[in-house]
Amino acid sequence: MSRQTRRPHALVVAYNFPPHAAIGTMRTLRVVRRLAEENWDVTVVTSDPGTYRAGTPVDDRLMARVPEGVRIVRARVVRGFDALKQSVKAVRPGGGDRAAQSSSAAGARPAAARGVVQRSIDFVDAALAIPDHESGWLVPAVAQGWAAVRANRPDVLYSSAPPWTGQLVARALVSLIGCPWVADFRDPWARAPWREDRRPFAVRAAGVLERSVVEGAQQVIFVAKGNHADFVRHYGASVAARFRVVPNGCDPEEFDQLKRPPLDPDAPFVLLHAGSLYAGRTPQPLLNALAVAIRAGIIDPRRFRLRLLGTTALSDLSAVSRDLGIEEIVEFIPRVARDESLRAMMSASALLLLQPGHTISVPGKVYEYLASGRPILAIAEEGEIADLVRVSGMGVSVTPSDETAIVAALQQIMRMAVGGVPMPRRELFDGRLGAAHIVDVVSSVARGETVPLVGGHKLAMQTTPVEKQGL
Repeated sequence: MSRQTRRPHALVVAYNFPPHAAIGTMRTLRVVRRLAEENWDVTVVTSDPGTYRAGTPVDDRLMARVPEGVRIVRARVVRGFDALKQSVKAVRPGGGDRAAQSSSAAGARPAAARGVVQRSIDFVDAALAIPDHESGWLVPAVAQGWAAVRANRPDVLYSSAPPWTGQLVARALVSLIGCPWVADFRDPWARAPWREDRRPFAVRAAGVLERSVVEGAQQVIFVAKGNHADFVRHYGASVAARFRVVPNGCDPEEFDQLKRPPLDPDAPFVLLHAGSLYAGRTPQPLLNALAVAIRAGIIDPRRFRLRLLGTTALSDLSAVSRDLGIEEIVEFIPRVARDESLRAMMSASALLLLQPGHTISVPGKVYEYLASGRPILAIAEEGEIADLVRVSGMGVSVTPSDETAIVAALQQIMRMAVGGVPMPRRELFDGRLGAAHIVDVVSSVARGETVPLVGGHKLAMQTTPVEKQGL
């Protein structure tokens, strides 16, 4: 079959892909589904579930959403260094080797030696975590990706990250294959404000690697205007001509299949945060405001629950709650399967969105919140998230530094839950529109055509209430 008549072939590189169930998986899955709908041959290079990191969310049911005919190439991650780290942790001070923690000189020497070993391990760990902790996927993914497509070379490569190792896999494969490349940045990388704990050499390395991706790709896509603006400032107007913003979204059909239950007037008000707490995404300002509201008699602790659903990498929030005297209203729920999480959103009285400290990213969770039909309390800096929540008509956004405003917002969101909120236009949160825009970019790049300006959600700043949800 000649090249003119064969179906176009897209190579997709993304560490997160079913059955990996992190929210970053969903954008790539939507793009793959759209490519298949438009009659593309699709090969996906992704990770092997056998080497996922501990605690990775997995949902085998997501595999049913991968179109038939999509070829999936799975590469394992080399994690040999992890075993060494665990061995060192087992004997470090504070671990099980109590004898070595003696205050005697004889006991201090082993402890000091272990301290040197631990610092060395930490240094090597930081080096091996360039660009991230999935760096052991780089060589296997490049090798297996190249073997999979060398006989049927793709017309274009699309990559989605984080993890950023995926962009380096894509960079290497593009060098081998010689095809054009579209790189999708779902988060900030080198200048991520929540990664200020990185060692200086790791920051410099991130900058060099990020630049190699930006300069190597024919098109670079961002999910957030703030991140796009940061890249424009950093790389300048000439490079920025290849940048596009395509906002994230969710899959509305997931919510269409679920029933939105009415609120029980006799049950406590439930403010739910669904998802992991990490990267400075802290509920501390809300906890402080809740303590103030309870002391002032604004909130009855018998009628209010803050439910934190998912994992947390933050300090001990239960201790913080106890110190504030509000431990009776704060509930910690372990991570659950995706469908259970969606049901929890639709069953909550209202939903909590936390994005303090920066404005350069928009979490995919906000679109799921919009699709749920429940009121949203956003504690976020002024910017894209705050605008989105307000324009939707579904919630309130306040800054984390304004405790008085947070207390007032709590009262407002509780009133909204009783009265019901208008559903925004579906286009505001429908991720299939974004996938269609990305595939338009991918198709233009594959054909060597001028890439049309992508409006993303031009209608994202418009919302027309079409129905009132009974809450």
